[in-house]
Amino acid sequence: MRSTTLKGPIGTIHIIEASPPGTAGESEPLPVVFVHGMAVSANIWEAQLARVARTRRAIALDMRGHGDSARPEDGNYAPASCAADVLAVLDGLGLDRVAIVGHSFGACIALATAASAPHRIAQLILADPPGDFTKVPADVYEERIVPYQRALETEDWAAAVENSFNEALTGSRADTRDRILTCLAATPQDCLCGMSRGMFAFDAVDALDRYLAAPGTRAHAIIAPSNTFPFSLHVLRPTLTTSTLPDTGHWLMLDAPEAFARELNICLEGV
Repeated sequence: MRSTTLKGPIGTIHIIEASPPGTAGESEPLPVVFVHGMAVSANIWEAQLARVARTRRAIALDMRGHGDSARPEDGNYAPASCAADVLAVLDGLGLDRVAIVGHSFGACIALATAASAPHRIAQLILADPPGDFTKVPADVYEERIVPYQRALETEDWAAAVENSFNEALTGSRADTRDRILTCLAATPQDCLCGMSRGMFAFDAVDALDRYLAAPGTRAHAIIAPSNTFPFSLHVLRPTLTTSTLPDTGHWLMLDAPEAFARELNICLEGV
């Protein structure tokens, strides 16, 4: 695997990439770009990069404020702004068209990227995407989301985020839990607050609809068993095909890397 940096809208973007052996040719399948979620970095995808790179080029980004990529001085982590970072990487690598895999908040970024440039995204793969919080009933939003948002701005922010992550880790392996909570403890408040604000304000259904309205587009979600909320993306849009990985929590690519790789290969067939 190779590590390098590219210029993005707010500064340096760090990427990890891997390629299959041999010489690239015109018939080479499209590359795959991996986008991580909150509190982790590109190396969360190392196992999947290695698998995909057996047959095609694979790239993973450190999203803004994570890993070795620049932090936004204005605290802007909106999915549309992060999508501009993804497109900057595609431009920097000379990639006209790719498949994209986004996990958690990274699924929001992947959706925003696909909606803004559908001609560049041949296949959209959403790994346990969050629900569309703009579709949560107002009373539920006031009761559950608003108090959490307020807690993020207080001295109790770390405990609030850890409680949220522990809920998402239900069903996860012990080593996955340890890895994610270690990453979370090292993530600054402004990053977690910014991404949370961006996620809660993001109209995921609209982004999915705009992407799929373009010709030649495909989308699929690989989900954990717990992703069954009324505002889950595949519940709001039943036409979005899904596959469920049993015995996994939210970080399903860590809990079941082989099963995730198999689903990923199925999604990438013909791309």
